[in-house]
Amino acid sequence: MAASNLVYRHNRITRLTHWINAVALMVLLMSGLMIFNAHPHLYWGHTSEPDKALLSIGARESGAEVRGYVELLGTRIDSTGLLGARQTADGVSQRAFPSWATLPGYYSLAGARRWHFFFGWVFTLAGLTYVIYNLTVGHMKKFLLTPADAAKIPAMIAYYLKLRKDSPQVGEYNPLQKMAYTSVFVLLAPLVLLSGMAMSPQLNVAFNWMPAVLGGRQSARTIHFILAFGILFFVFGHVFMVITQGFFNNMRSMITGWYREKVPHHEPPAPPTSEPDQAATVSALATEEANHV
Repeated sequence: MAASNLVYRHNRITRLTHWINAVALMVLLMSGLMIFNAHPHLYWGHTSEPDKALLSIGARESGAEVRGYVELLGTRIDSTGLLGARQTADGVSQRAFPSWATLPGYYSLAGARRWHFFFGWVFTLAGLTYVIYNLTVGHMKKFLLTPADAAKIPAMIAYYLKLRKDSPQVGEYNPLQKMAYTSVFVLLAPLVLLSGMAMSPQLNVAFNWMPAVLGGRQSARTIHFILAFGILFFVFGHVFMVITQGFFNNMRSMITGWYREKVPHHEPPAPPTSEPDQAATVSALATEEANHV
């Protein structure tokens, strides 16, 4: 049996920057896919020759039809209808990523770059505001992974897989959540920003060490692409957790700050017995007899 009570979980800065970055991430991903469509190949080092690409997404003619494909490390997989080529009302569309997944939906490298760079700054400034403020108030330590939390990760996985009944969670965030948030804040987000800056010709002039640290501009582009999908998988996991762990409760906490938390009932005190206390009765009788004596 459990009761519930409202607790204030998310401060205003956390809620505001969360929703700003949710929009910024969506725009960054969609505009990034449009930029990728301009040259749908990934390399390592300084080479940019398609036949030496690590990853290519494209289309080729196969008889009377056009087939899309994804080629990874020399292995080609047919991806018609999803990537490379898909049938539309106007005929076959040859695009690495389909129009519904890109911003803008039509081909425009210049437009995609404007969207990407603007919201890159939005994401950076909102993220810095979040980190600085929550470090100041001590909120970030609640969801950063510690060695003690890391030791509980297997137990938490077993709990989600229904292999154990009791949850090892202590506090607002469980070990898997802490691992995910720590990975994003400490690894993914900084490396995405660094690799994005390393691809900029203007920044390369002032900070020529950036692409060199990552193995070259083409390597930086590959790292940026992979990490962007790493963040996307985090978002999918985050949304899955929100839905499965109480959608309305979690949404309320990120909109208003208030979260309804379940707390166990304490056992009520045992009611007094109707039978007289035998020991007390005997003691009273003994006292009365002593007084008579």
